[in-house]
This record gives sequence, C-alpha cells and structure tokens, in this order.
Amino acid sequence: MNMNNLLTFGKYFTLIFFAFFVAVACEGEQKKDFAIVKGIQDIDTLENEFAKAFQIIQHRAFIEINIIDPDTDVVLNSYKVSKTEESEADFFPKNMDRVVALSATQVGMLRKLSLGDKIAGVSKYDYLCNPVSKAVVTEVGDIGMSDAEAFVAVNPDIILYSGFNDDAPILNKLAQANLKTFKIFEWKETHPMGRAEWILVYGALFQKEKEAKAIFEEIKAKYYAITDKLKLADKGPSVFAGTYFGDAFNVPAGESFMAQFFKDANINYVYSRTKGTASLTLSLEDVITNNQETEFWLNAGASSKEELLKQSQKFGMLKAVKTGKLFSYFNNTNCFWENSPIEPHKVLEDLGKIFHPDLFEDKELTFYELLP
Repeated sequence: MNMNNLLTFGKYFTLIFFAFFVAVACEGEQKKDFAIVKGIQDIDTLENEFAKAFQIIQHRAFIEINIIDPDTDVVLNSYKVSKTEESEADFFPKNMDRVVALSATQVGMLRKLSLGDKIAGVSKYDYLCNPVSKAVVTEVGDIGMSDAEAFVAVNPDIILYSGFNDDAPILNKLAQANLKTFKIFEWKETHPMGRAEWILVYGALFQKEKEAKAIFEEIKAKYYAITDKLKLADKGPSVFAGTYFGDAFNVPAGESFMAQFFKDANINYVYSRTKGTASLTLSLEDVITNNQETEFWLNAGASSKEELLKQSQKFGMLKAVKTGKLFSYFNNTNCFWENSPIEPHKVLEDLGKIFHPDLFEDKELTFYELLP
C-alpha cells in the first residue's frame, strides 16, 4: 500500500470511528434523558447513622421518604415530596405552609428548624411546652378521638401523626377529603441519637435539608462530648426507673432508648439485661422485692415524695424513697417530650449531673428535678 492509499485509509477509518463514537454518545444521552424522565437517574439514598425507621432517597425531581418498621425492615409507608413548583397529585408540594402536628415531639422538631410559624393545628394545647396563639393554631384532638371536620377546617398541607392508631377510621376520611397525612415513627427508635436524627425527615419535608443536617451534627458532637466525659467516671450507683399506674409498674426494657441513656450515663440500671425495646410491665410486688436496696429511682410518676406514697405505701420500703433519691421529669413532662428527642444531650447531661455531679458542677438540670 503506497503512502497516498495509506493516508486515504486513515481518513476513512477516522471518519468511521468518529461516526461510531457520536452514535454511541447520542444513544447514551438518549438513555440518560429517558432515565431522568423515568425518575431513575441521579438517585442518592442517604445513609442514616442511628435511625432505623426512615429512609430518605433523593431523586432528580422529588424526595422519597420511606417509613420502615425497624423490627421487620418492611417499608410501611412511602411518601414523595416535590422539588419543583409542579408535582404529581399524590406528592407533597414543594412549599407547605400549614401543618398539623399531633404530638409534642413533632412540635419540638418544627420549632428547632424555625418552622413554628407553619403550625396551624395541634392535638391539645395542654400537651405543649410553650403556649401558642389560639387565634392562629387550632386544637383538633387526637387522631383516634377526633372527627375529620376539625382537620378540614384547618385546611393543612400536611398532617403529622405518630402511627399509634394506623387503623383509625379518620385516616380514610382524611384521605377522602384530600388531606395528606405523614407518619412520624421516631418513637420506634431505640437510640436517643436515632430519635434526634429524625430532624432530617423534617428537613426533607420542608426544604431545610442543610439546616437539619447542621443541627443534627451539632447535637451529635455535644452528645458524644458528654459520653466521653462520663467514661472517665466510676460506674454510677444502682438505679431503677418507671411509673406505677393502675396495678402495673412500667419500666424501660433493657434495649429501649431510655436504657441507652442510662448506659451512656455510666450508671448501673437494674433492668439493663432485660429484652425488649419498649417497656416491661411488672407487678408492684416484683418491683418492691427487687429494689429494696436500689439507690435511686428515676422517672417516678409523681410530683413529690408525698404524692408517690399516696400511690402505694409500700414504696416506703424502698431505699431510694427512704433516702429521698427520687428524680423525675414529671413536673416538666410537656417540655421533656417536646424537646428531649431533639436535645438528647441535655437529657444525658442531666443524668450526668445527678449521678456524677463532680463532673458537672457548673451545670443546672434542664428536665429532671429532685422530687421534694
């Protein structure tokens, strides 16, 4: 092959290769465009650090939020929040200005993100830590004991509920009235930081993802700074916790979020080895028999030692009652349930102040107090 033929062949080869490259590239772009239209491009599933009951998936045009049963890993509910001004009918809109929050914890999360002005309805005014304007915020009642008309009158963009009553007939009525509900499952988390991590869900719902992430990172840093300090202390005294109601005594199970607080506080929780992530229901006799020498009693459901003894004179047999080592958030219940999920470091600091006071001499109790 002479030089001219070689150059000609080279030109043809270059043209053929270029045409092939362009064709492949165009096909790739078409596939990419098709993928974007179908919503399967640019998917990013965020990894939780502690929380087990939610999953956030970022899509190009919307955010997908899945609510998960942490016991089975089954997705119970799947919601989509639009990132654009236009969205599908079953999506939550990009901008939501009217919110019904049916638990104090939800109110606390919204307020932490400076979204308190969006609250248009609550279940009960009496459940709140800080009062709201009754001219602006409507009392709609609990999800299982209310009627749809109360919610319709508020005309909310979203109704946040806790999922305790998933079979409540009102949920179907709300759907028929085109009112969108959203299940908040933070109470299923077994780690205090897992509950705090739910701030990311609120950030995804209300276009405040960066702010929510910053808040969570700050809380995490504070929480683990306190745990590091508590590791320096000797093992704390023996403690039991719980409330007496009716004929039953309810104590945090050993795998519950409250038991995790006790573990991180470096104290000797009597029921730490028990199974379960919620509460144990014990008889009064069991509690009295097993805790006569236990040094502290936490979370008693009474405002004073006198009131506690009115529940049962048998409590007088307990060392913690005899010595007056009774600490509870009972007189601060509303603020505890509204703020502690998003401020777990303050709960841990309270426990540190109670059980390792030499490490927290300059701190005041936030939620807990010594019962008089």
